[in-house]
Amino acid sequence: MNRENNLLLAALVLAGLNMRPLMTSVSPLLDLLRQSIGLSPLAASLLPALPMMMMGVIALVSAPLMQRFSVRKLLTGGLGLLLLALVSRGLLSDEYGLVLSTVPGGAGIGIVQMAMPGWIRQRFGRRSAGVTGLWAAALMGGGGIGAALSPWLNSLFGWQGALSSWAVPVMLAILLWLFIPSAPVARTEEVTLPALWRKTRAWTLALSFGLVNGGYAICVAWLPDFYHQLGWSAQAGGSLLGMMIGCQVSGALLLPLLARGRDRRPLLLLTLAMQFGGMLGFLFSPQLAPWLWAGVAGFGLGGAFPLALVLALDHLEQPQAGARLVAFMQGVGFIIAGSMPFIAGQLHALTGAFSSVWLLQAAVTLLLIALNLRFHPRSYQPAFREVNR
Repeated sequence: MNRENNLLLAALVLAGLNMRPLMTSVSPLLDLLRQSIGLSPLAASLLPALPMMMMGVIALVSAPLMQRFSVRKLLTGGLGLLLLALVSRGLLSDEYGLVLSTVPGGAGIGIVQMAMPGWIRQRFGRRSAGVTGLWAAALMGGGGIGAALSPWLNSLFGWQGALSSWAVPVMLAILLWLFIPSAPVARTEEVTLPALWRKTRAWTLALSFGLVNGGYAICVAWLPDFYHQLGWSAQAGGSLLGMMIGCQVSGALLLPLLARGRDRRPLLLLTLAMQFGGMLGFLFSPQLAPWLWAGVAGFGLGGAFPLALVLALDHLEQPQAGARLVAFMQGVGFIIAGSMPFIAGQLHALTGAFSSVWLLQAAVTLLLIALNLRFHPRSYQPAFREVNR
């Protein structure tokens, strides 16, 4: 049994590590791509935006997919789409193909992210909370690895080889998943739920989740390029993003352990204050302590992600209803998050300065603070009264 559990955990971690390099491997190479293929500001904005939007679309159609296919098939199928996208990057020679490769890649990531929580609950039962934390840490950590290693891979293989080389760990993940036996599917009683799109609280949770992840997407898309324009090398900019994502992993693992009671607002407000401080550092003193600003913002962004999931689940007593709310929140939220780096990129193109980007995200963080103050535990029951009966 221990050997089987170790194999399951290894497959889970390897899948998680592959969820973000599609996006984070590109950002340290943006200046090189501008020179080599004439990457336009519009295309640069779409590269991180489209995958996140595809994640949102997949989350919104998760119910029929989960009913039609087994979790194991969804996981291997999603990894297969991601493999196709990454392999195609080795054959590209223009910005149009590079942007189009994000569509199947983002869909594949969305499928894996949709299916993995159910698979964890099915296989690990009471240990599912800890294993979910491991999954989130692997997901974020893979993003840091992608940002840190891509400039080095570029020096060895060129930009096409650097971007397509991330297909290798995806192929290894698929091979490992082929050794994972299918588990019997437990039958659950169908629960009729009201349409969540009619619930104001469902939309406010989705807005909050989307704007927090939009901050992550903006940093992934533009932080290395920002410091490259300040005179840093591509390797240094990628390493800064990698360190930021490393702090994000720490925040995702540590801050949920401090959550006590039903009121999630104190810790959520702490994560938002850290994000706000990091954005102000990028805005006013980017060269003074860049590693501090990146670390503080990353820790706050990482801690906010799992706390937002827990907050949504707190609203509903029925597990199936909570899962559906989380799917709705992630679906709408990732579409919002995907629009943020696009908006930031167009704002930078319009103003010619990255200060407008950090000012935008600082203002968004203040909006998030005001929004999260509304999520008092006393408001959970009235927000979904008929669901909780």
